[in-house]
Amino acid sequence: MPHVKNLPALKDTYYESVKTILCSSLEAVEAKYGAVGLISGEKGSLESYVSRGLRLSRETDISVARWVATHGQSLVLQTKEEALLVPNLAINRSDILPLVCVPIRVNGTIIGALQSSFPSDIGLEELPGKQRFLGIAAELIGYVVENATLRRQLQQTEELLRNMNSISLEIQEAERERIALEVHDGIAQTLATALQYLQAVADIGGFREEDSGQFFVRAVGLIRQAIQEIREVISSITPATLDTLGLVPTVRQELQQFERDTGCQVDFRLAAWPNLPKHMEFGIYRIIHEAVNNVRKHAKSPRLKVGLSQENKRLMIRVKDWGIGFIPSKEESTFTSRSMGLFSMRRRAEFLGGTLKINSFLGKGTEIVVDIPWLTEQG
Repeated sequence: MPHVKNLPALKDTYYESVKTILCSSLEAVEAKYGAVGLISGEKGSLESYVSRGLRLSRETDISVARWVATHGQSLVLQTKEEALLVPNLAINRSDILPLVCVPIRVNGTIIGALQSSFPSDIGLEELPGKQRFLGIAAELIGYVVENATLRRQLQQTEELLRNMNSISLEIQEAERERIALEVHDGIAQTLATALQYLQAVADIGGFREEDSGQFFVRAVGLIRQAIQEIREVISSITPATLDTLGLVPTVRQELQQFERDTGCQVDFRLAAWPNLPKHMEFGIYRIIHEAVNNVRKHAKSPRLKVGLSQENKRLMIRVKDWGIGFIPSKEESTFTSRSMGLFSMRRRAEFLGGTLKINSFLGKGTEIVVDIPWLTEQG
């Protein structure tokens, strides 16, 4: 029974079936031609996987396999004299020739070699047939490895898609809850107060005329505030400028508007930022928008710093304020619009394959750091 160890990258649930097929292939070769060996390279080195009775030393195994892997072609040696004429090939005196070694390819890449030696009293006329047989076995092994690799990649892709769909649904649910809380705690309360003032105006009999005028003015102001809050909610969902201008101009415009609205000093820094797919721009925009919105509503900060940069093979997004701060673990355990926003931000970062870290202390401000892997060749 040939002895087969792991080929490179076959360490999952498919390995046993691959091993069974490889053993069957080697047994078939062994039944016809005697001892065979399967040579495989891993991490730049070559190791010998030898069946019983193979008549070559380990050093020769490795030397022959390296030659085949380097030259990308089969090697057939009939005598030691012939072997001495092959550059960079080491054959021990104790080795028995002839031998045949053929490469094993997967997608055009040599991953190992299949070799066999046999006693010299076997007719040399069998060498071409043996080479063809080993070649067929090597092709079969290559197909098996390729198929197992593709199946594993498919399984990993399906699992990734399931995880992404799950995260996407969680983000959508968190967004719905956040918007519901924004409407309930903000817009609905503002309009309810405005309605009370208007009802008081309608019941003018119990108030002086100047009181009626004040109530009307307050109601109008509250309605305007509600309209602005509605616009902010709509903008947070689908920013009109994101599709037309892109991420960076959209963020720059919103930060300028934030500075005008709040008087908070904004420092926006951009360094080596690449062109990104639309789904990534939208996800990053939503993270930044939510972080800045939290500063607007809760931080009471005199300063805001937003940074976008590409560092090595990673995208870094930083939003830092010098406001009142909060306790992240306590905040994320509650059910508020801010907690829903923090959850959505974190899941959006994970959806993009990255992480989100919140550094915040009471009285010392808050920093949001998002780290997303990104290869320059993607852009």
